[in-house]
Order: sequence, then structure tokens, then C-alpha cells
Amino acid sequence: MKFLHLLSTEASQDITFHCLSDLPLSPTDTYSANGPGQEYRDRPPRFRGWNGQMFEADTLLEPLPDECKIQDGSWHQSRFFFHTQDSYELPIVDIQEPPLSQPNHLLHLEVGPVCFL
Repeated sequence: MKFLHLLSTEASQDITFHCLSDLPLSPTDTYSANGPGQEYRDRPPRFRGWNGQMFEADTLLEPLPDECKIQDGSWHQSRFFFHTQDSYELPIVDIQEPPLSQPNHLLHLEVGPVCFL
């Protein structure tokens, strides 16, 4: 990894959350890890890079597109694309605060390869 970092001036990586959620029981139902009736956390997860750099919403991290909020019984995805001029920031080594599980909700994480340029 050190060799790739030394020879590269930039890097990029893709991480995708695939999610399947059934229709909510009622329009007012909300869920969290604490159970029904609790507020669902609706913010992007935080990612930690190779060198410890944290990528979060305040550092221009936004999902492209964020379709996991759609609850219609179909598979959707939230894609996060990382591109940096500091190749030491990638690959992503940790994901903090992933989307919370909800009843009847499946989540699949796809971590793409890192492209060093």
C-alpha cells in the first residue's frame, strides 16, 4: 500500500449501500435501534480513510443518489464517491454510523476498488 501511495497523486473509491425496505406500516411510523416510535437517524454515515481522515456530511460528503429513503418494497441504493488529491486518504478502512436497521429492511454494502492515479 505504501508503494501505491508514494507513486500516486490522487485516488478514488466508490462505496454503495444497497437497501430493500418494505412499505412502512403507516406514514407516521418511525424506527431506530431503540425500537418503534423512536426517531430514525437520517444522515449520511461517516467514513474513515487510510490515514485517519474522517469523511462526513460537513466535509462535502453526500450520497449520489440517495435512494435508500424510498420505502416502496424495491431495491434502491445510496452511492458514495470519494476522490482526493491526497492518495494517503484512501482506501476507506472503517464505516461509522451506517444506516440504522428498520423492521423489514435489508442492507447490503458494496465496497469498490481504489483507483490510484
